[in-house]
Amino acid sequence: MRILHLSHDGLPDWRVEKAALASSKQGYEVFFAGKKVAGGYDTSKIFNQAYEINWTAKALYGIPYYWHSVRSQLARILKQVRPDVVHAHNLFSAKLAQDLGEHFVYDDHESWSKHSLLLGEMEEKATAAQQQQQYISSANGSGSSGSSLVHSIRSMAARTKRTAVNRHATSLWTKWEKDVLGSSAATITVSNRIARELRLASGNNNNARVVVVPNYPTRQETSGLDRPRYLDRLSSVYSGSDGQSNGAKLPNRNMDGLYDLFDSNDNNSNTGRLTILGWQQDADPSSRVRFSGFLSRKEMFKEMSNHSIGLLPWKRHWSHYFVNPNKVYEYAHAGLHVMCTSSFETVIETLQGNCSTFDNYEDLASQLEYYNENMDELYEKRARTFEFAHSNLVWENFEPEILRSYQLTG
Repeated sequence: MRILHLSHDGLPDWRVEKAALASSKQGYEVFFAGKKVAGGYDTSKIFNQAYEINWTAKALYGIPYYWHSVRSQLARILKQVRPDVVHAHNLFSAKLAQDLGEHFVYDDHESWSKHSLLLGEMEEKATAAQQQQQYISSANGSGSSGSSLVHSIRSMAARTKRTAVNRHATSLWTKWEKDVLGSSAATITVSNRIARELRLASGNNNNARVVVVPNYPTRQETSGLDRPRYLDRLSSVYSGSDGQSNGAKLPNRNMDGLYDLFDSNDNNSNTGRLTILGWQQDADPSSRVRFSGFLSRKEMFKEMSNHSIGLLPWKRHWSHYFVNPNKVYEYAHAGLHVMCTSSFETVIETLQGNCSTFDNYEDLASQLEYYNENMDELYEKRARTFEFAHSNLVWENFEPEILRSYQLTG
């Protein structure tokens, strides 16, 4: 069998690579088509061949000229590869494969119709902040009345355009998702919660073509991890480059005030230290928050094992019921006790009691102080989590579902 993995992103992409490896173990030929591969990435380790597609933002918004340009590029690749199945990663690739009449599997890395609602929320917040700034500038009398009027008109025009684009995206992506789910294609998603919603959206609550493949670590990358060792000083980690983005931050990843829990001037504060994995940032040498910079996955797991707690500290948000960050399962494999905001229902359900939840940062600080005084209890929790993760939260346990999806697709 010949499988073409199609993505609007490039490589490396660990979920794409893991899915391709699952096929290659069966002797299938695997190919990749997507954005330009990052320099230094050797595609030949996994893929028989990799092809570049010039995806643009305008194509993602379905603007006809740019969409047809991507479609033409893919059509040429399909003639060369002649795949039996296109493994379409995320909505845009799935819709493109459907348009070209290919047999495809829709791998839903996240709920795209819900993601579009986040974009609308981001725009609303940006508009409110801009209006507030204009009000302050006007109240302070900054700028001439003429220049302020021109600036206001330009800002209003830009906001109107962005709002129209986001509304278009919400409508279009919801329609595309409905089209794809209504087809005969099998769908892979990352959690039971999302799977239930996708089955409902497809019009068939018992839709057997919707399968779940969580984004867990592989046995190969975690088999060398030792059981957690006892640590007598409390330290926590957060993994991800969220805070380093130059663009607008997603509202469901708000961590404002997290550092203050650890760098508090309150002498009674006993929350330990915090290490941020994946960010590069200068910090005061006296700070109890440090930054590791970019780490390879092997280095990441090694660094995690030097700590006791893995944090998912995003403040409560309506979208968390369908969000399933893979970082918490990496924490568990490294022998960390997972602590997450209580709105992450999927994470809590998956870890089956091997995590602690908090409602807000005051609650988090209180629990950290408790664990700082009860390191023996914390170590027992870490050991149980480690055992649970290495038995249950393993990518290979779900690889048969990927192979089954290829047989299910029409």
